[in-house]
Amino acid sequence: MKQSFRLFNFQGAPVSISIWFFLLFLMLPPIAVVAVFTSVLIHELAHAWMANRKGYQVYGVSIDILSGAASIDSNMHDRDSIPIVAAGPISTLILCVGSYFLESFIPGSFITYMFNINLFLFIFNILPIYPMDGGQIVRSLANLSRDRYKYRRVANWISLIFSGLLLVYALYNFNIFMALFGGYFGYIALKELGYIK
Repeated sequence: MKQSFRLFNFQGAPVSISIWFFLLFLMLPPIAVVAVFTSVLIHELAHAWMANRKGYQVYGVSIDILSGAASIDSNMHDRDSIPIVAAGPISTLILCVGSYFLESFIPGSFITYMFNINLFLFIFNILPIYPMDGGQIVRSLANLSRDRYKYRRVANWISLIFSGLLLVYALYNFNIFMALFGGYFGYIALKELGYIK
């Protein structure tokens, strides 16, 4: 059985959606699912667009149930990685601000969903937790420093601390999905720091 379906090509790269994404229709109103899809798609296309501008190959863009991903040449320089990674949160922020102002002129649930979803995505994604966009930017900055090893460890400690805060916040609010993310990100940070083999 096919796990994903190609939707279209973007600057030569295939854009596909996982069949698991459609499970969201069982959890959210259809108009909210459309808003999630639109928001995540634009976020990932922004990464791909900037990567193309920087001269890196984009192999594809995919949308899954809990995430999106732009598959980009892994040999990119950290100097180029920062604007490529930052393009995603910037596009999300633009959608958030645009939806906020549109609500005054075009009231409706889709615009409201777009505002709420993009506000959440921007705040969540910009946290300095690896592998979120904010964490990737912090890691790239660490790699560009003179003492790469030292600041890479600092970046991992920052990721661990914020993962812990995210986990505590999620447990306090009984948010299972966010707690799973916080735990998983904390595991990655501990592994990077060498505390887990």
